[in-house]
Amino acid sequence: MTKVLYLIDKILTKMYSRWCIVLNFKDMFDKSAGGAIKYNDLELHCIDRIPVEKNFSGHLRLISTNSKYRQAVCIRVLKGEISIRSKSDDKEKSFFLWEDFLKNDSHYFEGTTEDSQLLIYNAWEQFFWHGQLFINSLEYGAAMIVEVKGNTRLYRCNDLTLDEDFDDIIFEITMNK
Repeated sequence: MTKVLYLIDKILTKMYSRWCIVLNFKDMFDKSAGGAIKYNDLELHCIDRIPVEKNFSGHLRLISTNSKYRQAVCIRVLKGEISIRSKSDDKEKSFFLWEDFLKNDSHYFEGTTEDSQLLIYNAWEQFFWHGQLFINSLEYGAAMIVEVKGNTRLYRCNDLTLDEDFDDIIFEITMNK
């Protein structure tokens, strides 16, 4: 019986690893040095780099979530600082804005940057087998479809789940001019 279970486990592991190879966007992003990739006629991003002026501001609005994992939007600058008016007056290099915080409101942000870019990506919360809570992003099935219309960007995101539905978190960012 043990040998049969071992063989079943080997077969399932092999099938799963083949599936992961197809849908593991992280490997594709690594090969593109973090740039956009093409997948099934879609342009996918792991991080959106919004060109901004030295002083910038905008609004972030959550549209929906559809995941078993708690979802977040990460808004970040590499050289500068950001503040989220509805969160606090604290200025940080990055914020993880969780879905329960984002619901039912538009959130104003402002900041400064020396490298003229605002970084946006999705993240999620997951528990590991030993019960430790972990914030994860940019791994496995994580990818974003970014639609730009004027100064508004719509994000449809995948989290770690190896699927292609791009509905785990959907949000928009409108930059002020």
